Amino acid sequence: MTQAGPTAFRYYSLFGRHSTASLRFSLEPGFTGFISQKIQRIPHDGDPDQLDEAYVQDEGIWRIGKQYMPFGTGEILRDSVIGARADTTQILEGIPMTFMVCDSGSERQRGVMAHVGSRALGGSFAIGRHWGINGTSLTQIRRPEDTGGLGHGWEQVYGIDASRLLGRFFLQAEAVHFRQGATKSDGDHTIFDFNVTVSQRPLDWLTFGYTKDASSQLTFFRVRGSVELTENVILQPFIRFRDARLWDLGAEVRFKI
Repeated sequence: MTQAGPTAFRYYSLFGRHSTASLRFSLEPGFTGFISQKIQRIPHDGDPDQLDEAYVQDEGIWRIGKQYMPFGTGEILRDSVIGARADTTQILEGIPMTFMVCDSGSERQRGVMAHVGSRALGGSFAIGRHWGINGTSLTQIRRPEDTGGLGHGWEQVYGIDASRLLGRFFLQAEAVHFRQGATKSDGDHTIFDFNVTVSQRPLDWLTFGYTKDASSQLTFFRVRGSVELTENVILQPFIRFRDARLWDLGAEVRFKI
């Protein structure tokens, strides 16, 4: 249920996660592959493909195909793009570094990006065209259907992220700046996002999240929970507020076959 309309049923979440059918397989010599297909595409999405991901990799070294960008925490800028990725710790004395070159086609993501640092502290940049056009990105400040779609997005994105585990508490923070929009409607955005997750077990948790869009001065607050009902069924209720007013209320049900 949303503030703007009645109850709706979707095969994707308002946090930009698709329901998928997937296959993981092994190749010689030691490579692995992964293919996942969306059950439902997001309306107006900048990614019109039915495939969500399809890649081959030497895990931890390289990955080629359609995949999600390794930008920051993967929560704010989360585009699935066609490209080649390389991971290394050999350049700066053991500091993890990830580089990616992508070209998803006309009016879609094209350019280079990198993430430097560990999960504890890292920085990212993406330079090119049409970043952030997928419905899976920027879901902290917009619904998946509200993306500008093909031909929109930004040319430059910069971010910094940090996280820390303190007992049962997992703290995560990220700041991302989007600039040089492709159209007049793609204004600059500076987004600050904070999450605190309390876990009882891996699939039983409660998250409190706060997001500030410094450009529009809008604030967003959310509470999400996860409860493992059975071995293969997980219930994840949530509620979101925008400027202290109810924005979304609903629940996700995850089935694992």
